[in-house]
Amino acid sequence: MAVNWGTVCGTVMFLALLLPAELANPSRTKYVPKWKKQACEIPALQNEHSHYTCDDNGEVKCLPGWTGDLCDVPICKKGCDPLQGYCKRPGECRCKLGYYGELCNKCIALPGCQHGYCNNSFECLCEEGWDGLFCSEPICRLDCHATRGYCDWPGECSCRLGWSGETCKDCQVLPGCQHGTCSKPLECKCNKGYTGILCQTPICAENCHKEHGYCLKPGECRCKVGWWGPNCEQCYAYPGCQHGKCRRPWECLCDEGWGGLLCDQELTYCDTHEGLCENGGTCVSLTEEDGDFRCGCPERYTGKHCEIEKTPEQMFPMRNQTVNKKDRPVLSTSKRPTTTTAAPIKLTKLPSEKPVLKVSTTTESKDEKTNET
Repeated sequence: MAVNWGTVCGTVMFLALLLPAELANPSRTKYVPKWKKQACEIPALQNEHSHYTCDDNGEVKCLPGWTGDLCDVPICKKGCDPLQGYCKRPGECRCKLGYYGELCNKCIALPGCQHGYCNNSFECLCEEGWDGLFCSEPICRLDCHATRGYCDWPGECSCRLGWSGETCKDCQVLPGCQHGTCSKPLECKCNKGYTGILCQTPICAENCHKEHGYCLKPGECRCKVGWWGPNCEQCYAYPGCQHGKCRRPWECLCDEGWGGLLCDQELTYCDTHEGLCENGGTCVSLTEEDGDFRCGCPERYTGKHCEIEKTPEQMFPMRNQTVNKKDRPVLSTSKRPTTTTAAPIKLTKLPSEKPVLKVSTTTESKDEKTNET
């Protein structure tokens, strides 16, 4: 293939015109800005804290760990986040406010954030199941009642006082309520057949005796010890009681004509022994242990057989009290005031050894002394 040297030469000339003078003439020195040349012209004493050196051509050469036009920018630790970290000396990595970590690649969450994280500094992005500014509020079960329920951990549903159920929509009966329901919190409405504050007492049969009977379930009537009958109104007599009855358990009150501990002894002593009681007395048969019989005497007679007539003193004991004439108070006819003091009543024994009431008085008066003389 033939080369068109004319075309090639024309192209070379065209490129030579377009290239900078430095490239067109390699023998010329590389361009160095004036301020950079001046950096190397500063005396060594004034340049001792700089982080560069000058080569033979007067160019700035940065020391290791430094960069920049004047070598005043430290090269940070490898991997240090360029946005969240910085350095003042080579090889270090200082974190900006809101970040931490060896390479300043970790953010600091909002102070007080409990169940959250951050992508940027001072954020609090809540984890699943938590809500609120500080992610401290758990998100309860979806159907948990908004006001009657609460939760301490996500997905739970705990009921407030007075409410119950999986979603806290049901009322809670009064603590201790046994046979009742509720239509509002802490209520105890008794079921049919029960009564009491806690619906703990069954309602017994209608006529069940209140004292002698009881029940364990509604409508029944159980008798306490010593009582029996449909309504527990009848008592058990003493075991072995034959002709008697009871008013309280284990009694044996004998029927008329019977006696003994078990009312098994027929009282016929008066029937078989006539004339035991005199002067109109009434004979009452007794058991052998009690003396066989007893006489009920008229008012004027006494004794086992009503054979003794009572004396007047026995019939009228108050008439036996007499007053001594000498000890009677004397009435004074004087108009002067007198003072009479009654002596205490004394009982003196008569030959019959029956007490006699004696009343004595003392009178302190001049008129009485005059009358006695």
